[in-house]
Amino acid sequence: MPDRRIRRQQAANTANVGTWRTLREICNRNFSVVTLINLLVMTAYYLIFVTSTAYARDAFAASLSTAGFTAGIMVIGCLVGRFVTGNLLSIFGCRMVLFAGLLLYVVSMAGFFLVDSLGLLLAQRFWAGVGVGVIGTATGTIVAYVIPQRHHGFGVSLFSMSTALALALGPFLGITLSTRIGYATLMWVNVGIALVCMLIFFGLAALPSMRHRHRSFFSLNSYIDPRVVRFSLVALVVCLSYGCVQAFMTSFAAERALSGPASLFFLLYAVAALATRPLTGRLFDTRGENVIFYPILLLTALSLILLARAESGWMLLLAGLVLGMGFGNFQSVGQAVSLSLVSRSRFAQATTTFFIFFDMGIGLGPYIFGFLVPSVGYGGMYQALAFTVLAALGLYYMLHGRFAG
Repeated sequence: MPDRRIRRQQAANTANVGTWRTLREICNRNFSVVTLINLLVMTAYYLIFVTSTAYARDAFAASLSTAGFTAGIMVIGCLVGRFVTGNLLSIFGCRMVLFAGLLLYVVSMAGFFLVDSLGLLLAQRFWAGVGVGVIGTATGTIVAYVIPQRHHGFGVSLFSMSTALALALGPFLGITLSTRIGYATLMWVNVGIALVCMLIFFGLAALPSMRHRHRSFFSLNSYIDPRVVRFSLVALVVCLSYGCVQAFMTSFAAERALSGPASLFFLLYAVAALATRPLTGRLFDTRGENVIFYPILLLTALSLILLARAESGWMLLLAGLVLGMGFGNFQSVGQAVSLSLVSRSRFAQATTTFFIFFDMGIGLGPYIFGFLVPSVGYGGMYQALAFTVLAALGLYYMLHGRFAG
């Protein structure tokens, strides 16, 4: 990969120009607009995610599994949105696709007020997920184009900090507001957020040309990039663990009488991720991915072991901090690696491919490993996930690490 070595050498040569100059080069107008949109959309997404199950049970007397599916179907919608967006970006350009995604998101949020059955609620959540998938892929692709190539690792890390912050804000606002205001009012808040994002969109300046010769709608190459698939398989395996942390934290904490500390778990996760992502982004630009991936996968496995053994609040919170330093950096560096594997004309497909596998892992994890809970408990499940992440170390080496120069 000689071109990647050249870019890395260029990054090392420019590393001494100073952080502030680098930030000025990265944080241009378009970068700031799409980062703010991503922050707001993902905050609303996680807000809905943590409150959807309880609402479905209260409003429609749904079973626990069916009520949980009202949140899970948003992940499915997100996958669908990501899958179709890669080719659409090549045909219509990022500006038009982002606007269409935001419009769909506004309409789907407002559509909640027409819901009078569980079936309609599932449809509303699905289309909201599609909107999130389209927006997330479009913003991620725009960022890939507007960040100077020599600063891709650092820039993508800064952009993905908005997702880490949303992961802390969304659940916190959802849990806090749901106890103080009605669910209908909460959804009006989401509609307001969607409309604000539409207004922010018009702050975009001229974007680089992103339209390229598109392939057939029936060609898989139009939607994903085969060169990114091998690396993305690692993302799928690693994300199984985070999906289980996200899905079972409330039940796990209640079982161990740790509900109070658990409310701060994702906040500390976000703090650790926000604090370390600029460092890992710089390291990626100057020294490549191997120096980052082996430590963050080990830290992710360690956090799961701590979580499995957590009998006190301090150990649970320590697990959150370690998870933020580990898995909290996986998304940003993983996206940067995916972009480094393709030419600029395939940035949209590379972003789509990585996040399809990323989201698939998060969605499949609770379903696959949830079967272990009745026999080995939550602790046994998290220990099994720790071994799964350690196995992903070997998978990473075989599929990507040994080829990374």
